[in-house]
Amino acid sequence: MECLEILVSVFRRLGMEVFTGTWPALPASDYAVLLPLVDVYDLHADNQPGVEIQYVRINLFTQENYLPLVHRLLPLLRQNDLTITERRYIGHDPKTGYHHYAVEVALAVDPH
Repeated sequence: MECLEILVSVFRRLGMEVFTGTWPALPASDYAVLLPLVDVYDLHADNQPGVEIQYVRINLFTQENYLPLVHRLLPLLRQNDLTITERRYIGHDPKTGYHHYAVEVALAVDPH
């Protein structure tokens, strides 16, 4: 399964709206935007890729306290074999009232 497919199913389990590559015009109070970063072939044997690693940034937006959402999300990511490579609080936008929290994940898949 591809990284984006896994992430969409995770956010459906959380009951959150999720978008890929675009921000919604009229967002809900909690939503996520997935940004595919890069797909790389890190391991090679005989000039053939041995594994493909897919990296995706999850941008979480919430108008409530972001910590309960993050604490529900992180175990689900790990349960789905996603490696969390970075987590960071981006900030609060006083105009919209949204907290922005980013999580970057990686998934190793068979390229064949």
